[in-house]
Formats: sequence, C-alpha cells, structure tokens
Amino acid sequence: MIHDNQFLLDIIYILAVAVISVAMFKRMKLEPILGYLIAGVLVGPYSIGLVSDVETVSSIAELGVVFLLFTIGLELPIERLKVLGASTYLLGVAQIAFTTLGVTAIAVAAGLEINVAIMVGATISLSSTVFVIQLLLDRGELATRLGRTAFSVLLIQDLAVGPLLIYVVVLGDASMPLGHAILMAAGKAVLVLIAILVVGRVILRPLFRVVAITRNAEVFAAVTLLVILCTAILTDLAGLSLALGGLLAGILLSETEYRHQVAAEIQPFRGLFVGLFFMAVGMSIDLKLALDNIALVATLAAAIIFGKALVMSLTALAFGHPRRIAVPLGSLLAQGGEFAFVIFGIAMIQGILSREIGQTLIVAISVTMMLSPFLATLSGIVSRRISHSADIGYEQVSDTAGDLDGHVFIAGYGRVGQAIGAHLKSQDIPFIGVDLDPDRIKSAQKRGAPVYFGDATRPEVLDALKIATARAVVVALRDPNAAIQLVGLVHYLFPDLPIYARAYDDEHATILEEAGAVVVVPELVATGNRLARAIMDAAE
Repeated sequence: MIHDNQFLLDIIYILAVAVISVAMFKRMKLEPILGYLIAGVLVGPYSIGLVSDVETVSSIAELGVVFLLFTIGLELPIERLKVLGASTYLLGVAQIAFTTLGVTAIAVAAGLEINVAIMVGATISLSSTVFVIQLLLDRGELATRLGRTAFSVLLIQDLAVGPLLIYVVVLGDASMPLGHAILMAAGKAVLVLIAILVVGRVILRPLFRVVAITRNAEVFAAVTLLVILCTAILTDLAGLSLALGGLLAGILLSETEYRHQVAAEIQPFRGLFVGLFFMAVGMSIDLKLALDNIALVATLAAAIIFGKALVMSLTALAFGHPRRIAVPLGSLLAQGGEFAFVIFGIAMIQGILSREIGQTLIVAISVTMMLSPFLATLSGIVSRRISHSADIGYEQVSDTAGDLDGHVFIAGYGRVGQAIGAHLKSQDIPFIGVDLDPDRIKSAQKRGAPVYFGDATRPEVLDALKIATARAVVVALRDPNAAIQLVGLVHYLFPDLPIYARAYDDEHATILEEAGAVVVVPELVATGNRLARAIMDAAE
C-alpha cells in the first residue's frame, strides 16, 4: 500500500519542506527561489533522500519552465519589441556575444570540445530575469535609467533562450552533421512559428472570444492551459523543446486583448510549477560532489561574477552609456540565470556534458544567484559613488511608446466608459480600459482605443495593467456589486489613488463613497461627462 502511494508521499514531502524553507527565506528577506533550491537539496537523493522518484518529479517540473517562458512571452508583444531602439538590441546582443566568446576560449583551454564550449559560454552569458526584475521592483528602481537598461538587456537574453535551446537539442543529435542538423532544426522552427502564427490569426482570437462570452473563469483557464500545452507539444514534435513552445504561445497571446486576463489565470499554475522546477533542480545537486570540488566551485562563481560584470560594463560604455549607468549595470547582471539549470540539465541528459562538469557548473551558478541581492546593493553603492549623488538611483527616464504611467484606468467600457475615453482622448490624456464583453472590446479597438479583456476585480489584472502608476481610476462597471468590490479593493491597495465611480441610485452612491470613491455620480445624470470633467479638473 505504501509503495502504491509512494508518488503521493513524495509530493507531501516536497510540499512540506518547500513551505518551511520558503517561509524561512522570506522571513530572512531572501529570495523564495533560494528556498525552493535548498528544499530540493534537502529532500533529494544526494541528501536526506525523502523523494525516491526524482525523474517523475523533474518531468512534471518541466512544465514550470513552459509556464515561466509563457509568462515572459506575454510581456513581449510585437509593439514592445519595436520600441526598443537598435542600440538597445545591439547592447544585449553584444553582451551575449562577448561573454560567450570569453567563456568559450576559457572552456576550450580547459579541454572542452568547441561546440560544447560555445553552449557553455552562451548559457553563462544569461543573467537571472527573475532575480533582477524582482530586486529592481523591491528597490523602486525599475523605472530609472539603470532599471530600464537592465530590463532591455534581460529582454534580449530571454529572446536568446529559444535559439540556445535549439542548439542544445541539435548537439545531442549525433545522427547527422552539426551544420546539417542546425539547418534542419532552424527550418522546423520557422515552419512551427509560421504554423502557430497562422493558427493564432485564424483560430486563437475567435476561440478566446467565444470562451470570453461565457464569462466562465474555469473554462477560460482551461482553454489557456490547452493553448499552452498544445503549442509546447507542437514544438516538441518538431524536435525543439516544450519551453520554446511556451514562449511562442505567450508572444502569440500578447498580441490579443485577452493577455491580461490570461496572465491572471495562469499565475497560480506558473507559481506552483516554477517552484517545483527549482526544487527539482535542487534535487539534482550532488552535495558530495560540490564539497569535494569546493575550491573549483568558488573559483567558477567568482570568475562568472567578475567576468560578466566587466564585460557588461565595458560593453555599455562602448555603446555610449555614462559610467554611472554602465558600471552598476555590470554588477546588477553579473549572476548566472535560471535557464542555465534547464540548458545544462538537458545537456547532461543527452550526454553533451559529463555529470561532474554539469553539476559543478549548476552549483557555481546557484552560488552567483544567491549573491544577487548583494550584487544589487553593490550596484547602488557604485552608482552613487560615481555620480556623487545620493539620489541618482531615482533618476526617471522619459516614457517610451507602450509605457503606462500617469494614465487613467477605466474599469468597464460601456456607454459611460466610452464617453470618458473620448473626452480623455480629446485632451491627450492617456488611458487604458478593461471590460468583459468581447464585442465591445473589438469595437473599441477598431476605433483605436486601448481596451483589453479582463476582470477588473482581480488583483492580478490590476497589476498587469499597471494601476499603481495610474493618476486616477474610473469604475463604470455594469454590475453594482462588482463596482463596490472594485472600489474597495483599489482603495485598500492604493489609498491615495483617486477613484471616480458611477452609481445606479443614491443608495449605491452612498455605499461607493463609503468604500473609498472620491467622486460618485448617479446614473440619472450625464455620468460620463461629469466624471471626465472631474478628472480633468483634478489634473489641472
């Protein structure tokens, strides 16, 4: 009986240790990812050995990478990719190229075959998107010039993950010459990409529109999962990877009006499976091997940090960034990235890397990630020292196309919301709307209005639409109870953010005012005009 339930016991052990480890790391103000890694090390076969079926757990955990890349893809609509100037693309590409060349030369000198050395160098060139973005958010520096530059470089690195995964898969296929295999894989990738884009244009948007009409959250979540998994399977059958399929699915859905709601629905799955993935990585770490090679691990970790910091800083200086940005940028992006676990893991499975080399590299990169908070602190110190100004970390950069800052958030884009949007547009005041009616959204977008599908009462949707940077919120929902819920939620999360609401009667207006609305206009008056005028008066 125990044997029949062994998988269930493994899951119980994993969850129990994960909860304890992550809670302890959060209490110590350290990153939860480190807690998952430590938890995996503890329950894995190289430590206590509580979990026996590591391969099954790792297979399930691979979904974490799919969901992680999917959420990254959701943040990469074509419009956002277009606003990055040529110099930004070149900075990210140059950093990857120079780091790859340097590491490749060292790896070849150490005895690795050239193609394997290139793979190791390209993998080490990647930094941790999860760590860096969270650190910048925690420090309130994502909107600074340093934060924007770091984000741009990370964006290019994320785009490089797909080709790198293709390269690793090709290296593991000894049935044909490398050049031929690369061309075949590239051809398959192009065909798969075209197929996905065609399906997305013809089927995907109408499919989500039909599902959205039902207003059933469970069906919407199920269709989202179906799209992710089908796209991942499609790329896997093409000889690529499940993770690349997740990235393509995210980019595809990022172009639709449903992307914010999709992000909200997928977040619980992403968090669960990503955590499981990092635990699976921890289970694969051989502590004995690491301790036996502790000097080598420490040397590799130090070389990665100092080498990447130097390359990044010099490259940024060469591209015209001032020292106060280039030098701290190097220290901020000096750690290894989470995708190294994926790439080196695949390389070990396919026999491209020996287990000893792969494990040593994974442990060294784990060490650099653990040092990320200290590297971020160092970047701030260096920035202030160079600039001789204590507040340089809060230097704001000009907005770029697609940014949301100082906008008006309109919840509900019916008759009232449309009237407000028209007034705001006439005064060149930026706004963004959210609604649950697909037909209304389609009509608004045809008129050029930035309106998206989503449930405004969901905190995840509010966060995706950057309500924290809005100048005001308009609540024009058709559902009176939903309006009360949203006003209360926004007032609780952002007590200083002015909320303007429409009410259906005097009683409803009183409840909305008690919930936190600063201006409430009953339905019997010209609601849209009154609310728009109130917002404009407050902006003067």
